[in-house]
Amino acid sequence: MDYRFADLVDIEKFHSMLTSFYEATGILHGLVDHENKVISAIGWQEACTDFHRLAPLSNARCLESNCYLADHLSDASFVGSTCKNGLVDYATPIVIEGQQLATLYFGQILHEPPDMAFFQNQARDCGFDEKAYLAAIRKVPVIPRERIEPIMAFYVQLAQMLAAAGLDRLRQRDAEQRLAALNQGLEQGIEQRTEELATKNDLLVLEVAERRRTERALRDSQKQLQTLLDSSPTGIGMSDVDGNVKYINKKFIELFGYGMEDIPTVEHWYRLAYPDETFRNTVVRAWAREAAVAKGTDRRPPILEAPILCKDGSIRYVIISLSWVDDYRLVNFSDITDRWLAERRNRARNATLELIAKGASLQKILHAIVLGVEAEDQRMLCSILLLDRDGRHLRNGAAPSLPEFYNQAIDGVEIGDGVGSCGTAAHTLQRVIVADIQSHPYWADFKDLAVSAELASCWSEPMLSSKGRLLGTFAIYHRQPSEPNAAALELIGYAANLASIAIERHLADAELERQAHTDFLTELATRRRFIELATAELTRAQRYRTGLSLIMFDIDHFKAVNDTFGHKTGDTVLQKLAATLRQTLRDVDIVGRLGGEEFAVMLPETNASEAWDAAERLRLAIADTEMQAEGDARFHVTISIGIATLTDTACDIETLLKNADEALYIAKNNGRDQVHGAPGAFRSKTAGYSD
Repeated sequence: MDYRFADLVDIEKFHSMLTSFYEATGILHGLVDHENKVISAIGWQEACTDFHRLAPLSNARCLESNCYLADHLSDASFVGSTCKNGLVDYATPIVIEGQQLATLYFGQILHEPPDMAFFQNQARDCGFDEKAYLAAIRKVPVIPRERIEPIMAFYVQLAQMLAAAGLDRLRQRDAEQRLAALNQGLEQGIEQRTEELATKNDLLVLEVAERRRTERALRDSQKQLQTLLDSSPTGIGMSDVDGNVKYINKKFIELFGYGMEDIPTVEHWYRLAYPDETFRNTVVRAWAREAAVAKGTDRRPPILEAPILCKDGSIRYVIISLSWVDDYRLVNFSDITDRWLAERRNRARNATLELIAKGASLQKILHAIVLGVEAEDQRMLCSILLLDRDGRHLRNGAAPSLPEFYNQAIDGVEIGDGVGSCGTAAHTLQRVIVADIQSHPYWADFKDLAVSAELASCWSEPMLSSKGRLLGTFAIYHRQPSEPNAAALELIGYAANLASIAIERHLADAELERQAHTDFLTELATRRRFIELATAELTRAQRYRTGLSLIMFDIDHFKAVNDTFGHKTGDTVLQKLAATLRQTLRDVDIVGRLGGEEFAVMLPETNASEAWDAAERLRLAIADTEMQAEGDARFHVTISIGIATLTDTACDIETLLKNADEALYIAKNNGRDQVHGAPGAFRSKTAGYSD
């Protein structure tokens, strides 16, 4: 029997099926029969059609590659050639019962990301528009070499299986035609040709047997098709026009976890995969209606990119493409979860870095990080604990999804081995995985708390600075006992690292601000910072009409200390004096070094009498403080103090400073080591006041 490939296979439907697989795999192809006639061609790259085939030099290279494939195809079932234009082509024959019916070409791909310098040189050599040519090169799919042969084998087996089935049908039709001719002859001469009829009946028995063999072959072909679909790298589902699911392949089950018993109809699938009713009705059903309209037209069914809720509660992001085979709808699901998560994390990281750059509060930044991680998997509840200043406890940083009573209970938890997941992770500086809180010894003291908060597992990652210093912990909780997979471990490491960047930047900014506002030698407020704080306190006192006093003092004969003992000892005196100030004054008092040996103290809610008492206590405390010079010399210093008290609500900070400075001048002129109040600062005199 003489036949061609087109006689055995419905070319239009075969082309539609190959188009679907092209959309799923991204690999273009061309199918040529034994007379070198193109049967199907899908996805030729712009780099070849718009550039390589148009320039004499690059076209000659293309022809050379084609000749190589043709010359070597008879020696092997699989031939590949790297064209001198830089792209790769493959060819393989389609053979049915020893007869080569067609050749399948795969081409215009790359095994590795393109060397743009090579293609820039090629653009200049061939006279191409370099920008347009390089844009076309970037569209060329990059497919690892090891993926090519199994995918080509899949295409060839599919074509051979369909052609073999077509050959069986062709033989069946031929048998039926011969049987019809026989019956017609029998009707014309049944009485005269009884003996011949018996002979023909024997032939009929043989034909029936042949038909049964053909039917068995068709059933075997269906099994082969299922085997091929099960080996597909994409999830595949098939339903009939009534919405009944007829088939799902192994990859589909592997991706989503649902079996045929879970999704007897497309409607069941929609409700499980897309639980959000708004999304299901406005996006998924709209896509399905548009795909149905495309059936029977030249329009290509639309592609849908959507999240799918898997049976285990996780989310996968897929690209969904559809094709029609007779009245059956064939749907391909290409998993893009890794790419989607990478893009989403990159956006989240950029958003976090932008918040950091804009100076957003640390709480806002950490809150955004936690919500971003939780958005990847709705089963997760995350928290960030920050290392306290004492270096021994963990304080709440961000945990928007955890119960408030739980956050309060663990706020200030002490770091230590076996103290929950976070306390242990902070102590060991190692990741701690507790898959079942109720059975793990680390949680022995917190089991009841976890039950109340409905928490069953906790994975904790220590957050470290760029120098390896502990900053806190990042924890992921689940409401069911749970072991992390590789993706989850990658996620918690990513989240801890991102939070560490934010925390370290916050600490660095805080330290820079502290250094800008703090005198480097005494660690008291600088003159500028003192005036800022004192002005704010003055405004508050004027608004609420509360008492306020300011004292200024300097060290008596400080130049003599430097001249006698040296400036290093002078610095030591300033530092010891600052320590005495912190010990003697109240926490609410504002202390600053105005310059050299001159200091000022703002005393909130303090009247003149109280200010005098505070100044005297300070004068005596400093006079009693023993100073030590190099060489073990011991000595004491005294201070002179001027006091100014707020008596007029219209007074400003400059006036207070001026009044206190004038009082200080009088104290020094009167013999030093004494306190003097500014004129008019005291409404009544008390024994011992110098006014």
